[in-house]
Amino acid sequence: MDNVAVVAGIAAQELVQWMNNPTSCGPARTCAPCRRVGAELAKDAPARFNRLVSGRIALIGFGAIGQVVASEVDVAAVLVRDRYLESARRALPGAAVVASVEDLLATGPDIVAECAGQPAVREYGEAVLAGGTDLMVISTGAFGDRAFLDRMCGAARGAGRRILVPAGATAGLDGLMALREGGLDWVRYTSSKPPHAWLDTPAERAFRLDALQEPTVIHSGPAHEAARLYPKNANLAVTIALAGLGLERTQVDLVADPTLTTGNIGRIEASGRLGVLTVEMAGRAAPDNPKTSQVTAYSIVHTLRSGRAVMALP
Repeated sequence: MDNVAVVAGIAAQELVQWMNNPTSCGPARTCAPCRRVGAELAKDAPARFNRLVSGRIALIGFGAIGQVVASEVDVAAVLVRDRYLESARRALPGAAVVASVEDLLATGPDIVAECAGQPAVREYGEAVLAGGTDLMVISTGAFGDRAFLDRMCGAARGAGRRILVPAGATAGLDGLMALREGGLDWVRYTSSKPPHAWLDTPAERAFRLDALQEPTVIHSGPAHEAARLYPKNANLAVTIALAGLGLERTQVDLVADPTLTTGNIGRIEASGRLGVLTVEMAGRAAPDNPKTSQVTAYSIVHTLRSGRAVMALP
């Protein structure tokens, strides 16, 4: 029994009885040893699950996404800007909260998860990989710059590490990659969000967002362009491009939709030799950031817990 080591509070003879004849009391398992073993395993299950699957987890960033992740899994260390050190330390008394990537790596993480946006990927990504640690990237829009993506993949190869990409606020990437194996003809990603989610973007200058009466396409173009112009809104465009036809050939439409009041909708459409894919996911917007969906943080949580990312680069 693999879990014996974590059931230290159970008498040895009861464990032996349970392992040698676990069904002696029948399928209900109502005997005293079964009840005690089950109770101990259930009590410890969440913490043991996080420890064994995830190893030592470090985060870059402790904003809206990082705080959700830290509330769901055991976090050993967090990298934040100097001005956030004290508040992060109060929130995470059991973690090392540091202000430099060198100090973060010195804590010995097994994986570093980026939760801080494209600038953080650019600033710290190569150093994390070169330091011998796998890097999970949610802000994949940084990879819209092909030269930077090539440098990151080179750093990963050189260190024998991986760049792990979670699904983010979408689904169906496994199907898209399967279609790619047989040859894709076209891929379109449509991201629809309420008008206020497009504030502080080029759309605010081109449209009267507060006056829109119907869904309006505010940008249409290749994935790399969407990621460059809308760095806080269009990371998924690059994730989908990497899973499909690439940065140049993946069409991205960004839509301001006044009928959306509580969330965002992402839709992937693709066609290829093997078939057609249509996937739509509607997610509630993050309370403090309408530009992203709440499920984005939980895609990181799921990837850490399962140990399986939808993509691993290079």
